[in-house]
Amino acid sequence: MTYNSSAQGDSGGHRPGVRFACLWLPFTGHTLRVACVNFDSMMPPDPFAGDPNDPASFLEADEPLPPLSDEERERVREDLELVGEFRRALEPRGVLGVFFMCEDCDEQHYYDWDIMAANMRATLAGELSPVHEPSARPDPSAYVPWDYCLGFLDGMEAR
Repeated sequence: MTYNSSAQGDSGGHRPGVRFACLWLPFTGHTLRVACVNFDSMMPPDPFAGDPNDPASFLEADEPLPPLSDEERERVREDLELVGEFRRALEPRGVLGVFFMCEDCDEQHYYDWDIMAANMRATLAGELSPVHEPSARPDPSAYVPWDYCLGFLDGMEAR
């Protein structure tokens, strides 16, 4: 679930906006809600730009995320390597990425391999994950759970 709003532009060609997005971290199994991400200048103009009654102005800012511990950083690196292995093994079979059930919005979220890798690289860099929009109509049969991917690799290694 994503909400965006903006009150003013900046000189870098971007329209700053507050976006709330669900970010799944496989190594913890938790979903984080992230905010204050500038979105791409290709996005349509914010309908609330310059509006003193912008609904987002009533939202409180989220607390910054604490830095990753050395153990968490290593687990994210391992998961990033796994995403590459999953992609090499499963994409030729028509699997485009992973899905998970978001506890915050009670909906399934679909992540392509590139999005998963970008999220993990941003996490390792201490940055908020890039905001992404899911495809309008993802094909649920083209996405599998993280644990399925792990099991698939284990089965391939056992052969």
